[in-house]
Amino acid sequence: MRPGLVLCSLLAAWAFAEPLKVVTSPMAPYQMQQNGEVSGSNTLWVRQLLEEAELTADFALYPWPRAYQLASSEPNVLIYALARTPDREAMFHWVAPIASFEHALLVRASQRSSLQQRLQQGDTLVLAVPRDHVALRFVQYLPEAEQLDIFYTASTDEAMRLLLNGRVDAVLENPQLTSALVASHPQSADAVQVLLSIPASRSTAYLAASKATDEALIQRLQRAFQRLHGKAPD
Repeated sequence: MRPGLVLCSLLAAWAFAEPLKVVTSPMAPYQMQQNGEVSGSNTLWVRQLLEEAELTADFALYPWPRAYQLASSEPNVLIYALARTPDREAMFHWVAPIASFEHALLVRASQRSSLQQRLQQGDTLVLAVPRDHVALRFVQYLPEAEQLDIFYTASTDEAMRLLLNGRVDAVLENPQLTSALVASHPQSADAVQVLLSIPASRSTAYLAASKATDEALIQRLQRAFQRLHGKAPD
């Protein structure tokens, strides 16, 4: 092997030997703490990708604001599952897509009919939304937007607790998460259903990396994705 190639190989090995951290926030069954380690279906997907890329990493669960701050500012930090939105486009390396989803206004099943009637009558509903929620901007596109009184919360879990306790009328969230969100509040016997879908909020959640992360590492992960899924990441 030529000296230049040897040097490049050594530099690449050094770069990949630097500590790699993967962060996310609790959202069972996709990301959660189980038996002392981060698990869940999204976590398994990321672990398989890292294994295919022959990379090792430390996984950590944080409240979402902390996870986001780390992934947007520090090198060699991966984050999942991060919605790819126009305002975030230039802030991260977008490694590979995990899943597509859209948000909706969720309500207690026992109240759905009466809330539909209230909207038809022009009444106002109280909508609990975690502050800085990625889908909040899309609420304005609903025909009923002016009938929604936004109540900000610190987290999705707090918003769901207020809903199930009857303190608010609806919450803004991904309907795919309803079972997990309700399961974290076993004291409630009520189910949760979609009141209004928000098609404009449709987006794709990604494994992303901080801009300070080595691009060679990003390319290595993307090649691993192509081998696993038979296509290049979008």
